[in-house]
Amino acid sequence: MNIRDVRELLGLSKKSTDHYIDELIEAFKHFGDRCQITYDGAEVTFAKAHDFSLEEAERSFYLSSSKYQILMYLLEEQEINPVRLTQELKISESSLSRKIKDLNKILNEFGLRIWQGKMIGEESQIRYFYFQLLWYLGQGYEQSSPREVHVIESLQRGLNLDFMSEAKKRILLWLRVTKKRITVPAPQYKQFKAKFEPYKKDPLYLKLVPIIRRSFSFYAVEIKEEEAMLHFVFLAGMSILSQEDFHAYSLQRSRLTPTAWCDTVILEKILRMYDPNSIRKELEATCYYYLSQIHLRLYFFTGDVETYDRENIWQQEETLSTHNIRGYSEQLLKIACENLQMSPHDEENSLLAMTAIKYLSVLTIIDVRVSREVHVGIALQIDSLFTEAATNMLMLQLKSLNGVVVESFDESKTYDLVITNTSIDVNATIYRITELGSAYDLQEIKK
Repeated sequence: MNIRDVRELLGLSKKSTDHYIDELIEAFKHFGDRCQITYDGAEVTFAKAHDFSLEEAERSFYLSSSKYQILMYLLEEQEINPVRLTQELKISESSLSRKIKDLNKILNEFGLRIWQGKMIGEESQIRYFYFQLLWYLGQGYEQSSPREVHVIESLQRGLNLDFMSEAKKRILLWLRVTKKRITVPAPQYKQFKAKFEPYKKDPLYLKLVPIIRRSFSFYAVEIKEEEAMLHFVFLAGMSILSQEDFHAYSLQRSRLTPTAWCDTVILEKILRMYDPNSIRKELEATCYYYLSQIHLRLYFFTGDVETYDRENIWQQEETLSTHNIRGYSEQLLKIACENLQMSPHDEENSLLAMTAIKYLSVLTIIDVRVSREVHVGIALQIDSLFTEAATNMLMLQLKSLNGVVVESFDESKTYDLVITNTSIDVNATIYRITELGSAYDLQEIKK
């Protein structure tokens, strides 16, 4: 990549860009021949081995960063001791202040901030943030202790659930975050408790209350009712319940809680997008399962640790989908926010944007399972050279779409859609192109 393009992309001066590249080169030396950056003053080149993932490098950088160390110090100690922390990080107090200021910009979307050495915000948000961060970085769910195993087994027995290995890792990490935070004096729960009020008679929650009290009795603190509330939301909304366990739970839970009602509304909206006869009950149940987790997280939490490039996902969808799934996803998000009494336009809440991506995933599951092959014939009447070139171009653009079979028009065959530039008498849907190579035409054809 040309160094001018790099500077423009980063918005840095030449000196700052050169310094930044030198730091990256030094950092990547840790990975040896598996990953390298070279720079000759004009071009920056990146190369990696086939078995090397950039995610590995990204995680390594995060874990070694001073900002991550500050967050972990806060989790362990609950309050920053500036003298001790600056000594551990080998930085000045002014540098520590700048890093905390930068962290607060990130924490803002989670409704959190570091103030006077403490993490300030709703306790539900603090635990959610640490869980999301540590899960993404692959930290905090190493070998279980006997006590942790006992708690997980108690949850399984008491709730009559069967946790998969991935779910057990998630629970283990949640328990460890809980252990660090449960002794914090005067935690804030005001907003969380208000939102939780409709769930106080939920059968899963009622079963969970005595289990949490017994399991956490060894802590030298009073176990408040909010602990059971937090664990209920975690179990029901953070990919813990299997689909089978959720199905059994869904038969007992109230359909009138905000999220359960939203699950029903969105599912019905999705079913109306397709032919109801083409969606089997098993597929409908799968969608209901995923929607329940999407809406619980959206209702109770704010912010998200984004692990995917959103725009790249949307671009892939535009390339592969036979219709405008992005438009449907954004429509579903708007309806969900209305039902959950939220604003769909809160730009600081990245969980909204990621929820639209999750709707995309649900719709894609349906799209792939119910779509039949759509046969498209291309019948262009122009100069023979242009006919062949334009036909090949359209075939390349349409063949990448799921379930689309495209070929040059053959009068002896039956088609669902015929693309032409003239009048043609066929028993099929006809689309007349406006001009060769038109992006507008391609967009309309995909609809």
